[in-house]
Formats: sequence, C-alpha cells, structure tokens
Amino acid sequence: MKRSSREQVLDAVADSVRAVGVRRTTMAEVARRAGLSRSTLYTHFADVDQATAALLTRELIHLLSTSGDDDGDASSTRGRLVARAVRLAAAVPDDPLIGRILELDGHLLVPYLVQRLGSSQRAILDTVTDLVAAGQDDGSIRTGDPSVIAFSTFLVVQSFVISARIAEAEHGREAALGELEHILNGALAPTTTEVAPS
Repeated sequence: MKRSSREQVLDAVADSVRAVGVRRTTMAEVARRAGLSRSTLYTHFADVDQATAALLTRELIHLLSTSGDDDGDASSTRGRLVARAVRLAAAVPDDPLIGRILELDGHLLVPYLVQRLGSSQRAILDTVTDLVAAGQDDGSIRTGDPSVIAFSTFLVVQSFVISARIAEAEHGREAALGELEHILNGALAPTTTEVAPS
C-alpha cells in the first residue's frame, strides 16, 4: 500500500533525525530524502520543528499501542495498567528515534514538560484515564476523580522516562523499573477502608 505524502515526509524526518539530529535537519534535506518537492512539504508542515513534533506523536502513539500487547498474568485493571506503564517506561528511552532526540536535542522536549501537553501526551492520558475508570469499576483502583488520578500516574511515568539514563546509571534499569511498579501499585491501590464491589 502506497504511503501518503505526509507519511513519506515523517519517514524522511525520522531518517534525517536519526542521522544528524533535529538541529541539523532542514526542510531541503527532508524533501530530498522523501523524494518530494519542498512545496509539497510545506503543505503538511511549516518547519522542521512542527514536523518533528508530529513525528514524535506518531512514534509515541505507536509505542503506546504496542505496550498493551501483553498484559502477562495481570488479573485486574490495576495490574494491567501498571504492567503497561512499566513496559512503556522501558520502551520509550530505548526507541532509536526518541533516544536520538534525547541524546542530541533534549531541549526540544522542555515545552512539553513545563508549559503544555502535546497531542501524544494527551493520547496517553486518555488511555490512562479510561483504565483508571475501569479499575475503579472492578475495585482494583482507589476512588477519586479518574482524570486527576490518571494525570498523577502519567507524571510519575513521564519522570521515569525522561530520567531513564540517570536512573540506569545510578541504580540499574531493572531496579528503577521495579521501583516504578511499586510506586504505581501503591498509589493506585484502594485504601483499606474501600471495599471492592461484589
């Protein structure tokens, strides 16, 4: 199946970013790699930064979708949510494209950490909110506003993703992910006064 010109552009941006980083990627280089005219590029994206943001969204949503492929032995919604969050926290820093951006152009992510949420972050939040609500229904997740609980969960996982290399250097990958699992289970579990529905 032929890929759309927009997907061709994103593929070309990905190739260039992996090769030289975001700062050295130009629209002319993207056009060359995509085999498209620059005018076609500009019908999709105003500049490299906008194209890179769209590329990151595509990559993160793909990782989010694949993180739900195997819930292991998780028998509750909380177990499935925690397992999926830990898998995502492990996968994102290892992704070749995202890893390259973190290595060479980490400053590009700062606005999405301190100023506003991006579309990929909102997609993740929507998924987590749905899982929290389902977990409240089956009694495996504590009561409270699902959107607030989901947002707090998202922030915890995001901090582990952004600091993955530091955590690995200080304590090792498995220890850090194990602690993330412990934190999430503790934060999401019903309190002792909450009774699971029969």
